[in-house]
Amino acid sequence: MSQSHASEKDVIVIGNGPIGSAVAKHVAEGGYSVLVVDGGNRLTSASDDMGRIVRPLDAEGRERWTRWNVESIEAFGDIETRSGVDFFQRCGSLACGTGAFVERPARLLEQNGVPHVRLESGADVTRRFPFLSVPATHVGVVDDVGGFVDPGAMIRAQNALTAASGRGDVRAGVVTRVEMVDGGEAGGVGEAGGVATGSPRRVRVTTEEGDAFVGSAAVVTGGAYTAWLIRSSGLSRDGANRDGQTTKTTRASPDATSGLARVRVSRRTVLLAEVTEATAKGPLGAMPTVKYQFAPAPRDDGGSSQSRNEAMSVYVLPPIWYPDGVLGLDPGWYVKIGGGANDFFDEDRADDAVADLDEWMRSDGDESVADRLHDVLVALMPDTNFLSVQSKACVTTCSDDGELQCEALGDGGVVTAVTGCQGKAAGPADAIGRAVASEVTSRLGA
Repeated sequence: MSQSHASEKDVIVIGNGPIGSAVAKHVAEGGYSVLVVDGGNRLTSASDDMGRIVRPLDAEGRERWTRWNVESIEAFGDIETRSGVDFFQRCGSLACGTGAFVERPARLLEQNGVPHVRLESGADVTRRFPFLSVPATHVGVVDDVGGFVDPGAMIRAQNALTAASGRGDVRAGVVTRVEMVDGGEAGGVGEAGGVATGSPRRVRVTTEEGDAFVGSAAVVTGGAYTAWLIRSSGLSRDGANRDGQTTKTTRASPDATSGLARVRVSRRTVLLAEVTEATAKGPLGAMPTVKYQFAPAPRDDGGSSQSRNEAMSVYVLPPIWYPDGVLGLDPGWYVKIGGGANDFFDEDRADDAVADLDEWMRSDGDESVADRLHDVLVALMPDTNFLSVQSKACVTTCSDDGELQCEALGDGGVVTAVTGCQGKAAGPADAIGRAVASEVTSRLGA
């Protein structure tokens, strides 16, 4: 039997990944009480990985993602200083491909005032970065702003600031249901911070471990598990919630048109290629993060620009030190590469979503994709001696329109679901968290 906790929070955040931890920090620093329920490797977008790409340039040239990227990078220094946790490594970033591949993203950098340099040929790219070999017809855009984050450290930094506010906490638990309840049924006692204590509706979050937490609002940031949790909780059926109200896009993602029901989960495979410390600190010591077009643009088949972009490009991170045991790797320096065409889970197996996800995440990914990534990496960096390669599985959530999906569900929009991150939300997570927190707290007491 579940046990309701008497202390009611203004907001319950489900999932302690990059976005969830940022939402909670901004809620707490906005003067509201917040509880983060962390499902570990379940119901979270985090992982044990040591590097996620961060760059001001958005690969698809989307204005909102570009602004989020820039805003988050500008906030990193303050977050690191106040939390005492370092998580961001600034090494610059390079986008390299045909003129069509880089032109719109580069134009948005200009509009956002981000300093950058254009490299007008493949020869220019190679002169700037001698360890890269690219086609002569390619061009490049380089900035000194981007880099990569350690996602686990970034989450710890956000959690530390949430705790320091005195209004937030993180608890372990795999959430199995999110439901709206009447105020009297909730059994909670409201805390200071803006909750309208006379409001008839609350949100109850129940965990696999038998706990139940009550709040005035809930935010579901469970990565690939978000749509499953919303659906299994009866909050969304074919774009409508259980009260028959149509779900709605919020101000946090006003450009989105796909809707939660149209978000698909893609199997992704990454490759980690080991190099020596001498290589990491020598020839690759000045390596930026790289977004590289390795294939011609695919035919426009009606899919999103994100899917078309992924099919023809990869991202590559410079050597990162992986301690013993992380991702099951031997300790060492690893170059990370990922990308390629999306591979979506079967939508007809929605009832088996958790089992399918868990099975995939326990695997080493797709061997054929790993082989392709290896071929691209060796062609891109032909003079680099890679000691070993290992593949790992991950997932991304993709929407038809390529935009983040942030939807208000339920009576009064007391449950907000955030998904459709397109595999690129770790970098701009702080800005996304700020936007979502502002949207959610604006409805408290309404």
